[in-house]
Order: sequence, then C-alpha cells, then structure tokens
Amino acid sequence: MLRTLEYEYTPHTVDNRPTAAAALLERRHVQVLADLNELKRKGWSEESLHGHFSRQRNIADRPNHQTEKFWFGMMKKGMEELDAATGILSSNHRGQLHFLDVCCAPGGFSSYVLGRKPFARGVGISLPVSSGGHGFKLEPYFRAHYDLIEKDILEYDHALHDQSDSPARFPETMSQRFDLVIVDGHALRTYLAPFPYEPSADDLESAHHSYRGRLIISQLIIALEAVRPGGTIVMRLSHIESFPATPILYLLDMLSDTLVVHKPRSMHAYRATFYVVAKGVAPARVAGQQAHYLAGLRRLWAELSCGGSSGRGRQMVNGDLDFIVTTSQILDSYVDRLVELGREVWQTQLDALRTFLERKGIR
Repeated sequence: MLRTLEYEYTPHTVDNRPTAAAALLERRHVQVLADLNELKRKGWSEESLHGHFSRQRNIADRPNHQTEKFWFGMMKKGMEELDAATGILSSNHRGQLHFLDVCCAPGGFSSYVLGRKPFARGVGISLPVSSGGHGFKLEPYFRAHYDLIEKDILEYDHALHDQSDSPARFPETMSQRFDLVIVDGHALRTYLAPFPYEPSADDLESAHHSYRGRLIISQLIIALEAVRPGGTIVMRLSHIESFPATPILYLLDMLSDTLVVHKPRSMHAYRATFYVVAKGVAPARVAGQQAHYLAGLRRLWAELSCGGSSGRGRQMVNGDLDFIVTTSQILDSYVDRLVELGREVWQTQLDALRTFLERKGIR
C-alpha cells in the first residue's frame, strides 16, 4: 500500500546536548553563530509559536493553486537574488546554455534562467503530483525550450554496479551534459511511500527520516553525474555547521574551482536553509577524487535504500559521510574555511529571525 509520510509533529525540545554548532564554537568564537543559537533556543521555548508553524506545515502539505503560484514567484525572486550575489549565469558558455533543474516544481528557478538566457535549453525533473509532488507552473512561452520529466528520483538505481544499461539507471544521455545543475529538493510530508503493512506513527516518522537521507544523496549523485566538466552546481542545504551539510559543502569545495554560499533574504530567511554555488566543477585534475566520492555516495545510497534491520532502508546518520571527511578533520583543518563560508548565512538568518520574533512580540 502507498501512504503519505505525514505524522504527528512534536515541537523541538530545548536541551543542553552537544551540537555541531557548540563543537565549532569550542574551536573558534563566532559571535554571530553564538547569538543565532541563543535566539533559536528562545524561539523553540515559546509555545505561542507552535500554532504559527503548525499552520505553515498545513499550508505546505496541502497547497492550492494560489499557494503554488506564490511559491513560483518567490523562487524566481530568490534565484534572481542568488544570481546577483554569486553570478550563476554570468559565466561565458560556449553556444547554448544547457541546464538541469532537479526537483524543479513549481518551476520558479527554471523560469528565471530561461528569462535571463533566452536561448537556453532546460530539463526539469519533478515528483508527479499523483505521488505527492507540486504542480508545475512554468510559463507556456518557455515550454518549447524545456523538457519536463515527471519522475520520482528515488526510483533511479544509483547503486554501485556494472548494469549501466539498466532502465532504472539515471539516463546515460544526461551524463556530463549540463552547464548548470540546480538541486533544490526537500522532503515532503505528502510523499507517497510504499508500506507492506499498515504503518504506525513511529513507522511513518522513521520512513520520513530515511526518505530525507535518500533524497539528498540521490540529488548529489545526479548533480555530479549530470554536470559537464567545468560546469556549475547550485544546491540547497540546511544548517551549514551541521551534518550532512558540512561534509557535502567540503566535497563541493574540493571538486570545484570556486565555491560560494548565499542565503537569499527573499526565501525562508529566518530558517537555516542556504545555497551553495560550486563553479568549475569536476575539472580533469580532480577526476580521481570525484570518482572516489561518487563510489562512496553510491554505496551509501544502497545502504539507505536497502539496508537496516528490515532490509527496507535506514536513516542517514552522522559518520555516513566519513569517506568524504570526518568531523575531527573538519574541526582540525577546515574550520576556518567553514566559518568564512558560514558567517554571511548565519548573519542573514539572525537578522531575519530577530525581526520575526519581534513581530510576534518576543524579545
């Protein structure tokens, strides 16, 4: 049977357990991160905000046409801000720009790219609405330059084996094809997942966490497969100082000529999401390193999809990306780079969260 992964949400509890941010702050005093952590604790302790976030989840779970049009416009504005800050589309492309937008619906990012680059050709992959995905709102006049693939990317077989001609594999025709790859997928509570039995609330929550891990690893594999040597990857991550964002950030930093991060003020500004923009990805000098990372990601994908005690997959946990970089290596030799990249992200979130709480009467 198919079931949505909606489960009763339990608000965060405020505790004093060690966090990734705390470990970072032990090595480097970063005032903006310390201030942000304190403000987040204040927000989570306010029961008056639980109703606000509950309403937001309900809107996200059951968007109507107007909601999706609003998201579409917000995504266009966010990509415009991201492009202005990082120059995603400023690179000189030989001939026509080819781009791939993974988890593209409602289509605002693709719309912005096509509006800026009239001769661009785009491909979008989106979870079908029948499987819990969003509606696709790309303007009709752009569709002649765009191919939409309605596909659950978790159905692609990303495992490490020799069956490259399997129909379940990511299409060979899209390998190393794109100048720009955008990966913006996030876990949906409305995602339809198969269950061989009637699941309990705990089963649904566990499946949701497993799905989140497979989704982010699937997107990263697709991005590394699809980008042409020297191309650009734009990826949404969350909590720059935490797992799995930090090792993924490190991976992209090692595989690119230039890496910058930016948090648009027009999209989810008080939340922890941000975008990493890696330019000049996968030049010949790092081909061996890229192959090593991809092999590790494929092995992890197989474990997340088919491992665990039940053989139906498991949740991604801290340590799963140690083949990229370990936490101790991050803290010993990458911490200054992480602070350099994270400072603007933390400041943007801090400013937005402070404004949000003040508007709610919380000081």
